[in-house]
Amino acid sequence: MTSSIKPKTGLTFSLVTVVLLAVGGITFSAEIPQPQVAQDESLNHPVNVDGQRNDPPPGAAHFEDCSDLYPVLYFTNAVQDGVFPIKPQSSTDHFDVYCDMTTDGGGWTIIQRRLDGRVNFDRNWVDYQNGFGTVEWEHWLGLDKIHNLTSQNSYELYVGLEDFEGNVAHAKYDTFSIGDESTDYTLTIGGYSGDAGDSMDYHNGMKFSARNKDNDLLGGHCAQKDSGAWWFKNCALTSLNGPYYKPEHYHGHRDTGYGIFWQRWKGWDNILKATKMMVRPQNFIR
Repeated sequence: MTSSIKPKTGLTFSLVTVVLLAVGGITFSAEIPQPQVAQDESLNHPVNVDGQRNDPPPGAAHFEDCSDLYPVLYFTNAVQDGVFPIKPQSSTDHFDVYCDMTTDGGGWTIIQRRLDGRVNFDRNWVDYQNGFGTVEWEHWLGLDKIHNLTSQNSYELYVGLEDFEGNVAHAKYDTFSIGDESTDYTLTIGGYSGDAGDSMDYHNGMKFSARNKDNDLLGGHCAQKDSGAWWFKNCALTSLNGPYYKPEHYHGHRDTGYGIFWQRWKGWDNILKATKMMVRPQNFIR
C-alpha cells in the first residue's frame, strides 16, 4: 500500500526553513513556500521554474539529487519531504526540486506531479523541455533536467497513482533514463514491480512527443489527439500528462477524450486524481 500523493500537510506553512549541516562544515537553508493557487493558463510560452525561486544557498552544488541529500537530513534528524536545490553533474546551474524523503525508503527526486488540475499540461515542445508549474505542487520538471539527472547514474523510477475514490497503487521500474535532445529524449525503461500493472513497457524506446512535435508511430498525432505530451507509440497504455478531468465532467474517452490514465490498473476510462513520477539511483542505500 502506498501513501497519498499529496504533499504532507506539515509542509503547507507559508515558510519552512530547514538548516542542514553538510560534510565539510557547509551550512545552508532550504525554503519551502506556500503552494500558489493561481491557475497556470500558459500554453505557448515556457514557464521558467528557476526564475520563480530565490538564489541557491551555499552548499547546493554538493547535492546531485535528493538521494545525495538524504544522508544529511538523516544525520541531522531532519528527514522530511520538501523543496531543495540540486545540481546534477552535467547541469550548468542549480535548480529546485521536490524531494520525497518518506516513500519507499526516501531519496526520491520528483520529476512530475498532478494533484488538482490547476496547471495546464497541454503544452508545446519547448515548455516540456524547460519545465513548467511549481515544484512544490503540480509541475513537470523539464526534459533537459530529467536527462541531466538520469544520465549521471543508473536510476530507477517510482510512479504513484491515486483515483478519485482514494485508492492508491504504484509501479516501480528498476531502469529509467531518457536521452538528450538529439534523441528527442528517447525513453529507456524496464524491470517492473508493483501493484498498478505495467503500462510503461509499451513505451520503451519511444521518443517524446508534444502537440507541436510528432514522434509517435501513429498515422495521426497522438499528442494532439490526447491533448498531452508523452512517449507516445500507437498511442498509449498510460498518459500521465493528459487533461485533468473530474468525474462529474468525464464521460469516457469516446465522448470526452482521454484524461490521465494508467490502463493496466484502471483501464482507459477511469481517470486518475493524482500522480507522481520520481527517480532515485539504483544503488541508493537508506
